[in-house]
Amino acid sequence: MDIRLVIFDLDGTLVGAPKPFTQLKEELRSRLLAMGIPEEALGDLTPMYETLQRVSRELGLSFEELYSHLVELETERMEESFLFEGVREVLELLRGRGVKLAVMTRSSRKAALRALEMHGIARYFDLISTRDDVAPEELKPNPGQLRAIIESLKVEPTKTLVVGDHGYDILPAKELGALSVMITSHESGRMSFSVDVEPDFEVPTMVEFKGLIENLLDTYVVVPAYNEELTIGAVLDDLLRYFRMDEIVVVNDGSRDRTGEIARSKGVHVLTHLVNRGLGGALGTGIAYALRRNARLIITFDADGQHLVSDALRVMRPVAEGRADFAVGSRLKGDISEMPFIKRFGNFILDSITALFAGKYVSDSQSGLRCFNRECASRIRITCDRYAVSSEIIIEVAKSGCRIVEVPIKAVYTEYSMKKGTNVLEGVKIALNLLLDKLR
Repeated sequence: MDIRLVIFDLDGTLVGAPKPFTQLKEELRSRLLAMGIPEEALGDLTPMYETLQRVSRELGLSFEELYSHLVELETERMEESFLFEGVREVLELLRGRGVKLAVMTRSSRKAALRALEMHGIARYFDLISTRDDVAPEELKPNPGQLRAIIESLKVEPTKTLVVGDHGYDILPAKELGALSVMITSHESGRMSFSVDVEPDFEVPTMVEFKGLIENLLDTYVVVPAYNEELTIGAVLDDLLRYFRMDEIVVVNDGSRDRTGEIARSKGVHVLTHLVNRGLGGALGTGIAYALRRNARLIITFDADGQHLVSDALRVMRPVAEGRADFAVGSRLKGDISEMPFIKRFGNFILDSITALFAGKYVSDSQSGLRCFNRECASRIRITCDRYAVSSEIIIEVAKSGCRIVEVPIKAVYTEYSMKKGTNVLEGVKIALNLLLDKLR
């Protein structure tokens, strides 16, 4: 993936501390009460910074004086902080890959710098954005703080990855279109309240994050294409929002139109068959190339505009996180309102035939949106050149012992995409021939 900037939350993501936020909050409450501030004016002090602003306005008190107590308590807490396991290795990895790094925290600059310098990791970051560096209305979960980092480092949102342990980290990423990762098991340093929001990826700790980011940075997309000059340009433009040019492999399968020319104009890698070998031949060529390039994950993506890149990210998620070896996008598990009945019926027949030989039922065995990890892709043998390859892949993956996950997706059906592919009777005939061949 074309990840050029990774932005980390600090507390609960990079560092933790023995003192929980609930205790810090009570210590702050005690100090404020000692100043004569009424209990009812403080509420539950959630969130603390915004509460101090409100109390200052309502009671006409000096915000600087109130705020100084919070900064002092935060800094004392950071004096006892520790670096989570795996953090230094992750920062070294990303620096070695030329990825820009930043910190985005709601902590004060004094407390944040104390933690980063104490643990010797401040030098890794191109930019450190704290609560003191942005206007109050821009502080996360508002998008202003993230936007300022992205603009300062001159990176597009879709090429930015935000890593945090709280919904406050994920919300601005969602709003600006950046990718996001939630760290779920760093209990130390987690804020005392939660926000329900779905990240793009999720891992327990920074140890697992290292494997995730390695997978993301070495993901290849194989796009088989035959006479797709009407759609290939738009498909590649969409993929290029998230994937590097050298990670996108178009297999120009003997096209007689401008498919190859258009693909090359986008800067992606184009492999060319002199004659049309069919879908299976194109997939086999593309997957073999990605494996030779040491791909850790391989996505297959149709060239006719039927797939959404947002769905590709969802399909790759369980494989990237290490929960599956192979994932397939299922149109039958998603919104099928636009899927023609004849397609649904034909798929059911093909799915049933495939299941007989795979020993596992997959609700959309004919889906072209798939993701393999390297081990799974290395185990399968593609022998079918044409459309029977979709069934063959499911059979090969199942029989090789790969863990299979289905992910709901939405297929975009147009008059153009409906003309592509094969009809139901031809598809069943092809699948039966394949399966009979498997019995020999």
